[in-house]
Amino acid sequence: MSIFTAFTLLFLPHFVGITYFIFKFLPLSVLWFVPFLIFFLFALIRLFIFPNKKQPGENLRLYAMHGGDIQLSGCFLCCFVQTFLYLVLVKRCGVDPLGKIFITDLVLTLVFIWCLGMSGIIRVILTSSWLSIVKRIMCIILLHIPIIGLFTMVYMARTAYLEYEYFSYKRKTERQRSDDICATKYPLVMVHGLGFRDLHYINYWGRIPGALEKHGAVIYYGHQEAWGDIKNNAADLCRTVRLVLEETGAEKVNIIGHSKGGLDARYAVSQMGLSKYTASLTTIGTPHRGSALADLIVKLPKPVFKLCEKVINSMFLRYGDHRPDFGAAAFDLTSEGTKKFNQNCPDADGVYYQSYTSVMKDFFSDRILQLSYAYIALKDDKQNDGMVTVDSAKWGDFHDILTNKYRRGISHGDIIDLKRENYRGFDVVEQYIKIVSDLKAKGF
Repeated sequence: MSIFTAFTLLFLPHFVGITYFIFKFLPLSVLWFVPFLIFFLFALIRLFIFPNKKQPGENLRLYAMHGGDIQLSGCFLCCFVQTFLYLVLVKRCGVDPLGKIFITDLVLTLVFIWCLGMSGIIRVILTSSWLSIVKRIMCIILLHIPIIGLFTMVYMARTAYLEYEYFSYKRKTERQRSDDICATKYPLVMVHGLGFRDLHYINYWGRIPGALEKHGAVIYYGHQEAWGDIKNNAADLCRTVRLVLEETGAEKVNIIGHSKGGLDARYAVSQMGLSKYTASLTTIGTPHRGSALADLIVKLPKPVFKLCEKVINSMFLRYGDHRPDFGAAAFDLTSEGTKKFNQNCPDADGVYYQSYTSVMKDFFSDRILQLSYAYIALKDDKQNDGMVTVDSAKWGDFHDILTNKYRRGISHGDIIDLKRENYRGFDVVEQYIKIVSDLKAKGF
């Protein structure tokens, strides 16, 4: 907060009281009031419309949100300072608290603080991307409850502050980074996991591909089926890679596979001749040694399993899958299925294998994966991302357990930017930029 803003918060609410004092006790002409009025209007406009200075490269949303944060912080500061000031005026200076000037000044100060707080609230509600729709609605409701409303304002101000700091760091990093940091020798083929498809308007990988392309990466997608078994999906991936090589003229590709997509890619490389066209294979959250959740699913009562199979297969036949096979896909991810898979699919010579995974910190980390996380944690007593344990995800050159130091951790969905959200202490987009830039540095 600037010195001018602090000065404004201290004196601006007392326009009436200061004006009264000047004309009663100081021998000044009426003309002196004109520059005073101009300064008052300037300060009012500055505080309510332009509370902050726009930084280079800062977009309008961040600029408006940061202004809201400043206004909310100013509102709290103004409350404490003005309360102290009025107590001093009454107790130390002997000002009559029932006098007309005092009451008028007090009412205008309260109106000023209320308007400042409302301006900050509106700015943050309308501009913060870290406040989901549900959080916005809850904030609007809670703001009307005494005392709780104050804590809600503090939460909103802190959220806006953290978001602004995060994007300021991102902006600074972007300015310092080379535009071709992700320009790998070979194009990238990103392979999705189970239950999803590569859709044109809803990207499985969230904001990640856009950031990689911005820094020079050439990206394609696997276009395998959502509920296909590993063998059929691997065949789809082989066809995709051949098309990529024809289009780009490249000799090889770098494959990045998430979850079951990593197994689809491993099979294609090991068993379908894709090894000579693959420079590297990066798996993220892939159940190389199976998942306890898949073990549970295949052990469901037969009528229940058959019902699930029928519903999912018929649904995905309508959404693009040509040969969905829920049963085979589920078995492929079991401990028994992956054991056979690993025996039959050794690593191919000349292909660089590496892996990453993430972990949730506890049951409350991700609402979508709460039950699966709890089951896997109780069953295997190991760290997991809500779908896959750390031990199962390790393959080839294992690099990192991706998480943050805060309570939430990073889930199986977070690691592909499924919710398009930002989490304290972890930047999923930056992580992929690091992964791809490392591939470039290795000559891939």
